[in-house]
Amino acid sequence: IIGPSGAGKSSAIRGLLGLWPASFGRLTIDGMDATAWDRSALGRQIGYLPQDIELLGGSIANNIARFGEVDSEKVIRAATDCGLHQFILSLPNGYDTDLASPQANLSPGIRQRLALARAVYDRPRFVVLDEPNSNLDERGEIALSHTIKTLKASGSTVVIVSHRKSIVPLADYLLVLAEGRQVHFDTRDKVVAALQPQQQPVLTGGDVH
Repeated sequence: IIGPSGAGKSSAIRGLLGLWPASFGRLTIDGMDATAWDRSALGRQIGYLPQDIELLGGSIANNIARFGEVDSEKVIRAATDCGLHQFILSLPNGYDTDLASPQANLSPGIRQRLALARAVYDRPRFVVLDEPNSNLDERGEIALSHTIKTLKASGSTVVIVSHRKSIVPLADYLLVLAEGRQVHFDTRDKVVAALQPQQQPVLTGGDVH
């Protein structure tokens, strides 16, 4: 989804996740209203990376596993998907590192990638990534691209929000919003072609979902 600030992108995301009810029309997941799903059942099928990253005191493994039962194989797979496995192993306590401890003074980019690993833990069927590359360097961007490609290959539906146009090539479809309304919706190439003659700022500084 592409659009300038105030276009309604965050509202759309909250609706897609069933956090906000639609004021008109319907937002559905598998044909059922997003707000009607049992939250615990739906939560296991959704991965969400918000703009504001919050990692909790506790081990890296517990954070990635969302403080549920830790499946070591799935934790390592999520970290590997995000290019973090070797970095975590380099820490004195590895996956047992307490994020509230002084030794877990991690950079914003690493914290964002840990939150990404939490979002993709157990490869959920529906993943929403809100500004997933806002703190990433080039290596982090490469890891993010790998993560998204892995999710798509595993059959997950991925919704991405990003100000950086480097994400655009990873999208299959683009939805352009303006003032809460749909302007364009089609395959990526068709939308990009439609926008280029207009020299729209959405591809140079806008948000991509």
